Amino acid sequence: MTRQVDVKALVSHIVRGDGVDRCRICMGDTSEGQVHLEDTVMMDGDKPVTLAELLEVITGVEMKEESLIPEGACVACASTALAAQEFRLFVRNSQKTWLKAIHSLAILPNSAAPPVKSMCAFVKPSDLTVQTFKDYAQSDAKSFLNKLRTRVSKKIIDRKPRGARSGPPCNCPDCGKSFLSPYFLNMHLKNSGDKEACQICSSVYMRGKEMKDHLASVHDEVATLCPKCPMLFSGEVQLKKHLKRAHKAGVYTCSDCGRTFPRQASFDTHLQMHAVRTCRACGMQFTNRGCYREHRSRCEPEAKPSAQSYPRNRRSNIRDPAQFTCDHCGKTYTSRPQLKNHILWIHMNVRPHQCQWCGKRFYTPARLAEHTVVHTRVRNFECDICGAKLVSKMAAVYHRRRHTGERPYECEDCGEKFISASRRSEHAKRRHNKGYRLPCLSCPASFVRKHELKKHMEKAHRGQENAITLQW
Repeated sequence: MTRQVDVKALVSHIVRGDGVDRCRICMGDTSEGQVHLEDTVMMDGDKPVTLAELLEVITGVEMKEESLIPEGACVACASTALAAQEFRLFVRNSQKTWLKAIHSLAILPNSAAPPVKSMCAFVKPSDLTVQTFKDYAQSDAKSFLNKLRTRVSKKIIDRKPRGARSGPPCNCPDCGKSFLSPYFLNMHLKNSGDKEACQICSSVYMRGKEMKDHLASVHDEVATLCPKCPMLFSGEVQLKKHLKRAHKAGVYTCSDCGRTFPRQASFDTHLQMHAVRTCRACGMQFTNRGCYREHRSRCEPEAKPSAQSYPRNRRSNIRDPAQFTCDHCGKTYTSRPQLKNHILWIHMNVRPHQCQWCGKRFYTPARLAEHTVVHTRVRNFECDICGAKLVSKMAAVYHRRRHTGERPYECEDCGEKFISASRRSEHAKRRHNKGYRLPCLSCPASFVRKHELKKHMEKAHRGQENAITLQW
């Protein structure tokens, strides 16, 4: 590159300091555009490279910011620097490729004893993989080439094609998270069920017909819409394959996003991703789990626990702690299965485990096992202080607290302490009138325990037991 340096402009800039619109390298006019030294001009992996760093690598001259020297370069000089760096990288990669080829030739396996022959061939120029064939003496060149072509084509077919990850940078319209291309934005919106980003212009539209109309009107591309889900295809052949695979008998297909599942349990688990999530801090609602997590990390950053408080093998699955509230009694739980069991056991009175001796039902097998001790009288738990035999582990724990005097459960109102949470709850009901009490259906009386209510009915309302149904 040969350019004429304007000596008068150079002297004027040094003496009077009026060379703001001048190139630092060729002193050309940069009024139509210039690149400053601190501007990022390329990426080295994940690290941004500024113009000053690039010029220092190519020329060996450190580009410092000085008051008597212009702070930028013209577009032509910056383009030349980029081209020079790309050529340097190309030469370096070529050198690595040749070294790989020489190394591959040096480690070729030794040929077998005559008359068996061996032959090696480079299959993939990218990494120069060496393919070795032995005992091909009875085959002609055509058969050998077909064998080589079959092996290469099989590797290419087995490899899954990667999606188009290029495109303009974009942001999620719901949570504002930034992405490098529409491909990654679609991965973020994958479970939203109603929105999708255009792979060409990154505009976000509703799945299905709205995206189809956008492709036809803006990009002049014709897409075929599945009649049973919002999936788009480039032709009828792909649509037929999709219908045969995703909408056949026995396959569960989500009508929101078009994903298919072979089992009912997997399909039910997937449907929870389309559930509406509400931010506990500001009340905003999201249909996408990714948007909800991104919004929560900004709206309430202290809600998610620190990764340093978890073991290293559990840090990859740290989630924002959620609360699930029962609509009947207002009790909260930290997981959805706990709330489900609460509704089944407490409000719907579902007790699937029945005692074989008395017919009494229980919520879990553990509760049933504890109850069967009443009939079998098997006492497998021994107190380590007095040697007394007890029927359950918790009974042994409570019994030992009588010896040690430990009372870990304290009443919030009066400060009295108890050996178990059930005794504290009973105390709160009797002394402080807290919690739910069992009402009598014939009079205003109420009781804490069921046997107390039953005894009251026998004494105060004898003869009315058959007319009144007790609701436990």
